[in-house]
Amino acid sequence: MLDTDRLPLTGDALTCFRHGLDCAAAGEHEKAVAYYNKVLQTRSDFWEAWYERGLSLESLGFYSEAIESYDRALETDPNRGSVDEIWHDRGNALQYGLGDYEAALKCYDQTLRLNPSHVRGWQNRGNALLYGLSHYEDAIASYNRALQLNSESYLTWRNRGNALVELKRYTEAIANYDRALSLQADDQVSWQARLLASQQLGLNSLRQPTTKPTWYGDGYDDSAPIDESTSPKEVDKVESAGCPQPLFIVEDDAGQREIALENEHYTIGRDPKNDICLRSQFASRYHAVLRRVNHEDGSYTYTITDGNLDGKPSTNGLLVNGQKQQTWALKTDDLIVFGPHVRATYHRAIGQAILVTD
Repeated sequence: MLDTDRLPLTGDALTCFRHGLDCAAAGEHEKAVAYYNKVLQTRSDFWEAWYERGLSLESLGFYSEAIESYDRALETDPNRGSVDEIWHDRGNALQYGLGDYEAALKCYDQTLRLNPSHVRGWQNRGNALLYGLSHYEDAIASYNRALQLNSESYLTWRNRGNALVELKRYTEAIANYDRALSLQADDQVSWQARLLASQQLGLNSLRQPTTKPTWYGDGYDDSAPIDESTSPKEVDKVESAGCPQPLFIVEDDAGQREIALENEHYTIGRDPKNDICLRSQFASRYHAVLRRVNHEDGSYTYTITDGNLDGKPSTNGLLVNGQKQQTWALKTDDLIVFGPHVRATYHRAIGQAILVTD
């Protein structure tokens, strides 16, 4: 948040700008944008308003418009202490909003040329290299720089572990997940990723994290999406004790909520027109589809597929239990990650049919 006591604004323009900042702080970004627009009608050279406008537009999911605002902020020659932040936020809009990882990488590189100690710049650069461009060694190098500056970021340790899994360096990956869990013990994504890495090594995945894990990490398995709908595995039997509704437990910027599933399908995404609306700038407008699968005993489960009903993929894809998936037959307690800080858990209540497979 900017210090408005030192801004070169007066009168109504200053009042509108302060109102815009207050609205943004309260999460009322549409109102904030309206106030910033009023400022810019009389002071189009005021870079701070362009920058704050970009942040609010990004929060609303209008990524292209946010980038245009960031560009206007850069054109109006902001002070050197803010240029790195503008480039960084521009990169985030490109990466997490538009899925343009190459362009995002250029923004992060510009950020780091201006400020080599920009921790989030190194973190998000690593994310673009890992999740967008599949440059795993380069991603690890970026995470290393971030950890040199701040070794207490559980997200950086987790993402570094994911990069190591991609390189099939599972022992090191587990050590990274352990470090993440030592910093954030309730991080379910790290627990799931650790479980999968442990399974690759044939270890007891329920073993508690080490108290002093090694700093170096191992990777992830095949990053190609898996379509479980074509899997040869067959269901052997169904143990059923009534058929209560499955639950979809969503966690996003609006908090946690439970959704009882019964329809033939549900669309999921950031757009309010979806059946399940995700309150997060990091979710795609139309991110995934849940489809109902009926069983002979009258019970039903769901599959989840990345993208919209027409098959257009989402920007960030789907991670189910720490692995990238295209289509997945959901099982109880599966963790679905749509993006940073937006996820869901699939749950079948006691008495729901349990599918038993080999």
